[in-house]
Amino acid sequence: MNDENINQIVGYFETVPLWPFVLFGLLGVVAIMVDIINRKRRALAIDNFRYTIEKELADMYPVHKCWPKNINQYLTSRLPEMYHNFEVLRVFIPQDRLLSYNTDWNKFRDFCRNLTDEKIAAAEQSSTTTKQSVSTELDPKIEFHQLLSNLLKHTHI
Repeated sequence: MNDENINQIVGYFETVPLWPFVLFGLLGVVAIMVDIINRKRRALAIDNFRYTIEKELADMYPVHKCWPKNINQYLTSRLPEMYHNFEVLRVFIPQDRLLSYNTDWNKFRDFCRNLTDEKIAAAEQSSTTTKQSVSTELDPKIEFHQLLSNLLKHTHI
């Protein structure tokens, strides 16, 4: 009975054309190659995103050394390259995390556009004086680090 089943299967493969199996095999190989290429592209997008932040904002992140003079111009001049890398990485963000990714970028961009030397000076002055009243605004350094950390958490997918 076992030999009979094997003979039926062998007979089936002798009479059936092989092109569908070859086609499915080729499709499988192509799918694997596309997956490998997409994984490399994703890794490159993550590396570029992280590198841009580490290179462009080296004095301020991950260890804060100093705020550059004319901080608004300094940050906004770096936003286009960072935005380009943001857009490239967005393709690889899972759909369920895309809203969070976009929101984190928008908060960071708005912070960069609205930060001024006066706000930094006021925050530094309030941190050196006695704190009699509680400030409702975060220290720009802390907020900057938090916003960048929020962006970089998306590179650990």
